[in-house]
Amino acid sequence: MGIHTGEADFETANGSYNGYVTLSRAQRLMSAGCGGQVLLSFSAQELVYSDLPPGVTLKHMGTRRLKNLSHPEHIFQLEISGLPCNFPDLKLPHARDTVMDTIRILIADDHAMFREGLRALFAALPDIEVVGEAPNGAAAVTQATALQPDVVLMDINMPDLNGIEATRQILASQPSMGIIMVTMLEDDASVFAAMRAGARGYVLKGAHHDEILQAIRAVASGQAVFGPAIATRMMNFFQGLNQPAPKTGNAIQAFPELTEREREVLVLIAQGVSNKEIAEKLVISMKTVSNHITNIFGKLQVADRAQAILRARDAGLG
Repeated sequence: MGIHTGEADFETANGSYNGYVTLSRAQRLMSAGCGGQVLLSFSAQELVYSDLPPGVTLKHMGTRRLKNLSHPEHIFQLEISGLPCNFPDLKLPHARDTVMDTIRILIADDHAMFREGLRALFAALPDIEVVGEAPNGAAAVTQATALQPDVVLMDINMPDLNGIEATRQILASQPSMGIIMVTMLEDDASVFAAMRAGARGYVLKGAHHDEILQAIRAVASGQAVFGPAIATRMMNFFQGLNQPAPKTGNAIQAFPELTEREREVLVLIAQGVSNKEIAEKLVISMKTVSNHITNIFGKLQVADRAQAILRARDAGLG
């Protein structure tokens, strides 16, 4: 019998989880009848193991392929002193299912402390292995090719090569590789630039560890995952497509880091004007237009023209 403890109460005073109460009741009810067996998943045992009273233990039963899960799961048997605990061995349809599928991870982030935090988190998990780390986008491209990870956790703002461009380059030669953007940026421009580059996941760095782990496992199994906060932004964006953008009427206030000429170029870009037309309107050379656009991308920390257009239109320009 498997027990789902999602309905168990939380103590509001200290935030502790009372899942053991549910498990104990189930075990006693079953033992009063035929001496039933209570099994816990790896996630369930993590919630209750610190609250187990004396005489109660969790016995590791190995890994088993469970229904509706894409990877084998560690299974634990609840044992209570004085109650039956000797049951027939769990049976598997195929011996290969006892092998834990390992998801190989490459972490690409220019902050060493963040990489170390993720590595420590994954070290405790039986189905995830960190095969490499990259401090910048260029190294991420090189290591992705050399190590062939299942999933790449990619920051966006990195030196040498940003995460959006690194994602494009990796997927150009290895289109089946799963890439998840793990970043502090949650603006529309960054989200949609990541999607256009081919990322299959987008999770904020402040997300709960469970959200990051769910994204990794989902992307490793071929799915696309965008965290709740990002999904909400996407819905709001598409809902607002037919609504006129609010006008600030002040490009200087919107982007004070740009020069006057760069702001003029940005407004024209947001209006859908081509580089050639910009050069003609402003009476400057094509090379000068390209230089202005490069400076705009750098100052706004965007990867391409589409991102710049989204940033400008979000600010009411164009």
